[in-house]
Amino acid sequence: MSDSRKRPLEEGIAASEKRKQKVTQPQRLHYGLYNQGNTCHLNSVLQVLFMTTDFHDRLDPQKTTDKELRNIFKKLKETTCGTENITKAFDIKNVNQQSDAAESLQFILQKVSPRASKVFQGELTYSTKCFEGHIINEETNPFWTLPLPLKDTQDSTFSVESGFERIFQTKTLIGDNMVYCNECEKKRKATSGCKMTKFPQNLILLLKRFDIDYSTMSYFKSDCCVEVPRELQLKNKTFKLHGMVDHMGSIRGGHYTTTVLSEDNTWYEFDDAHVRKVKEQPFAQTRTHKSCTAYLLLYRASRSQRDEGREQQAETGHLDQQMGHKVEHKRQIRQSAGDKENRQTQDRKERDKESFRPQYSRKEGHPENGRKVSSFTRDQHRAPAEEDVLLLKKQPTVYSSKHHPDSRTKPDKRTQMSKKEEGKA
Repeated sequence: MSDSRKRPLEEGIAASEKRKQKVTQPQRLHYGLYNQGNTCHLNSVLQVLFMTTDFHDRLDPQKTTDKELRNIFKKLKETTCGTENITKAFDIKNVNQQSDAAESLQFILQKVSPRASKVFQGELTYSTKCFEGHIINEETNPFWTLPLPLKDTQDSTFSVESGFERIFQTKTLIGDNMVYCNECEKKRKATSGCKMTKFPQNLILLLKRFDIDYSTMSYFKSDCCVEVPRELQLKNKTFKLHGMVDHMGSIRGGHYTTTVLSEDNTWYEFDDAHVRKVKEQPFAQTRTHKSCTAYLLLYRASRSQRDEGREQQAETGHLDQQMGHKVEHKRQIRQSAGDKENRQTQDRKERDKESFRPQYSRKEGHPENGRKVSSFTRDQHRAPAEEDVLLLKKQPTVYSSKHHPDSRTKPDKRTQMSKKEEGKA
């Protein structure tokens, strides 16, 4: 074969290989969710939960809501899909009604298994102490989201880091705000504060853009620009941002989208079924990101701290299991000892009955009064049991003369009299 014939054949094979490569290569890394009507609030939350791998790894396949979430997370790895099974499983009937993304997230966490929602759960302890150091009030509450009021600052730009730190600031109660101390027995100056006693693996911050103006008694939406930090530090804990839910529009209506950090360390925007790489990558030049639409912020504890939290949970579960075995063993020992003591007590009572039989007087009101006691009854003088007392309280059964039990064994009186008269005659 000549070289002129080989060259077109080789070029054809190379073009065919290129076409195969174009077909087999993935067109994109992530997929979106179709909007059923006004379900953008649901789609944005589902995309954030999909990227939170330690959440869907804990979903219970035996629970309907968890099972449908597992199914849709599996489909999202391969193609764009709908949410009809999700709305059915979570009993969301009106898909054309606009809803709040924060409420949708809260609703999902309430419906799924506790083991799954636990990855977002933390605990806050609120305490009030007088200046003498006496605890006036202390209360610990679990949480899934921490709200940050945007109207608490006079700055044109709200700092999420400063707002987060203000949650844990200690307040001094003096003057008219003094509180009564039971130990001091009078009103005292006091301090009131909050601390996080249990850190969640995934921290959710809610920027309260929707609020009420008490001067006009009407709701409004704040378009305040917020400064979102890449990391949040609390004591020795570090949380890193991995997802943001944005709201565009007014209080009467709008649209939700999600911006999520992918495993390839790239930020992607999810707008229902459309997924695109963010052109200007957040935190590319600075450690903060300014946004006028950020609504929900999802932070994840650093990997070492997440592993530490899992180890603590596993250790706690192992200790609880060991403690449960010990408690069960002690319970069985106590039960065995109790059964033995009961048998000894019963035997002693039986011996007492044989050796001593107290004579009860048949006075009115005595439990034995009114009872026909057979002379063949061995324990005729025993103290009545509870069921005997109940038996005495029962009303006698009323029978008709025809169906009375004695009618089958006792002859009629008139028959007896007629037989006697016949004998005399």
